[in-house]
Amino acid sequence: MDSRFQLSRRALFWGAVAAVTGSGIRSGIAADISATPRHIGIIGAGQVGGTLGRLWAHAGYQVMFSSRHPDQLQLILAEAGPNAQAGNVAQAIAFADVIVLAVPYKAEPEIAAQYGSALSGKTLIDADNAYAFRDGALANEAHAAGVARYSAHLFPHTHFVRAFNSVNASRLTDGGGGNTEIVYSATDSAAGAIAVELIKATDSVPVRGHDL
Repeated sequence: MDSRFQLSRRALFWGAVAAVTGSGIRSGIAADISATPRHIGIIGAGQVGGTLGRLWAHAGYQVMFSSRHPDQLQLILAEAGPNAQAGNVAQAIAFADVIVLAVPYKAEPEIAAQYGSALSGKTLIDADNAYAFRDGALANEAHAAGVARYSAHLFPHTHFVRAFNSVNASRLTDGGGGNTEIVYSATDSAAGAIAVELIKATDSVPVRGHDL
């Protein structure tokens, strides 16, 4: 089958899902969103960022996907529906009060150096994992210090959360099914509360990890 036809069918399917789900996956989530609207910016539009952003957009959140080539994100936007848009990293940070990092771990120091000031005061959810085979010496350094704490120190002026890194994104393709546990750790209770909200919005179960 022609690959373009397959992509088109996939986009049409998720567009239909978005239309059916409307303002939320569950009425309780929709009620929470109307009381506390959030804008979510996702840095990285691969499997992790794409899956989470799509689920949140279907749940009624306003989502901006970002990458170095936002013009290439049309399929993701079609799957996510009308609550989603695309931009570059700077635009996503300016757009959102909650930022999600979904990039190779080795990109984090560069993002911190380039966008640290813009991220100041925002809730930052880090979904990245550090792998030595891909991220080199940085991964070893992060694991020695504790990856969550190492990342939190890279972004000291954010409300930092580490979450969604302990589960394969493929398990969340259609949501967590109400029984998928997502561990989160946070630097403060307000950030932790936002993590709980967004984990529940993926139809998953939040599990509190250690404080940062």
